[in-house]
Amino acid sequence: MRKEDLSIIVVDDLQFSREVVKSGLSKSGFIDIRTAAAADEALYILNQRRAHVVLADFWMPGMNGLEMTDLIRRWDENNDRYTGIVLLTAEDTASSIVVAFDRGVNDFVSKSANQFELAARVFGAGRTAFQQNEMRERMRNISSQFLRAKQNSLQDPETNLPNRAQLELHIESLIEHCNTRGGGLGVGLIEVNSSNSELRLGTLKTIANSIQLALRPMDMVSRFNMNTFAVSIQYEDPAVFNPDLFHRLIQNIKRHTLQTTDQGKQLYISIGVWHGHDLDPAPTVSEIIDFASSASTPIQ
Repeated sequence: MRKEDLSIIVVDDLQFSREVVKSGLSKSGFIDIRTAAAADEALYILNQRRAHVVLADFWMPGMNGLEMTDLIRRWDENNDRYTGIVLLTAEDTASSIVVAFDRGVNDFVSKSANQFELAARVFGAGRTAFQQNEMRERMRNISSQFLRAKQNSLQDPETNLPNRAQLELHIESLIEHCNTRGGGLGVGLIEVNSSNSELRLGTLKTIANSIQLALRPMDMVSRFNMNTFAVSIQYEDPAVFNPDLFHRLIQNIKRHTLQTTDQGKQLYISIGVWHGHDLDPAPTVSEIIDFASSASTPIQ
């Protein structure tokens, strides 16, 4: 990091003091220096464009340096960033220094300090801000990569459908919903095989699309394993729930695939269904899946 890379805002209600400080920093090699005559003006230009360091007079009319520090720290926290803050003061009592550091100030500079000490303290605060923001950026990248990896771990890469892991999480949430709010749920496992050939991606996507077209937006279709799709449905009123809807899904598959693969091979379809409401005691996800698997029957 170089001095030329740092952005600085100098805040002082006295124009002469602002110009002296700016001149000293410029002579020391800093280039990006903005000035403000009051804390509220400094906050405005800080919002317009971030700064690595805010160098402000401790005592200013209106909002003083500590009050401005409180606002900047709150903004930094809300926006996951860090700004170096250095206060200029003629008062260097131990009590004021302790209070200022507790409020988040990085450093103090006496108004009588020469340009070399001023530049060194500003550069130190800027280096801290630079490092803090780099670390935050790395953490954001790591978090983003983790979220993408987590999403990929819950998604079938071929069909882009939820995979078995996400299906099980979804069923678990539906069980919880039924326990707390009533209603019921149904799970169907649809297995599709072909004679003497593995299902290709085109056939898998056609099957997935045909199932999705027959479902409500809140229902979920997932790829359970290589040749099996799962459908999970939540319903509020058991009186209007019809288990035959799972078989209508099969008819939709037949209509869209003509019961053949994209290679012209015959498709063989079977389905197993579990459904229940007023779940007391509530079954586990494994029990639901095991029942649907064992209830699988071929569809002619």
